[in-house]
Amino acid sequence: MKCIECKEFDANKESGLCDACENIELRKINGLLYLPAIGLILGIVRSANELYILTRVIVDHFDETSFLSYYSMGAVAFLIADFLTPLYASLSFFRRKKNTRKVMIIYYLIGMISALYFTVLPFVVDNTQYEMEDVGIIVNGLFGVVIGIPYFLLSKRVNSVFCR
Repeated sequence: MKCIECKEFDANKESGLCDACENIELRKINGLLYLPAIGLILGIVRSANELYILTRVIVDHFDETSFLSYYSMGAVAFLIADFLTPLYASLSFFRRKKNTRKVMIIYYLIGMISALYFTVLPFVVDNTQYEMEDVGIIVNGLFGVVIGIPYFLLSKRVNSVFCR
């Protein structure tokens, strides 16, 4: 039986592909790796939108009051980091660089830290009430830390795609 992909070499019984085509197939981003890829793309779009909205609000507030708080400066810094990190992570991810594992772990950690900054810090400092949007932000950050980081540390698929 010939390989179903290249039709040149004998195929393995399990996959129907020859050894060379199996190696090429193993190095592709597919399967569960689609979830981090979608998360990176959505993270770039979301963070760019949030950065734009917050910057407009801060500029309007500064025009009215001529005051800029430390919290708003920190929020802009976190949103800039929250925009640049998934941008760099997506470049590393889609180019299948060796450092993708480390970059993705940093991406998930920065996401969790910024989620805590935007939800827990106002609760602690100003004693504000939680809203459903705040709970969603924290759950999103926890999802990355609890599921994303162990996946990138322990997955054999990540080793075959990103580590050469």
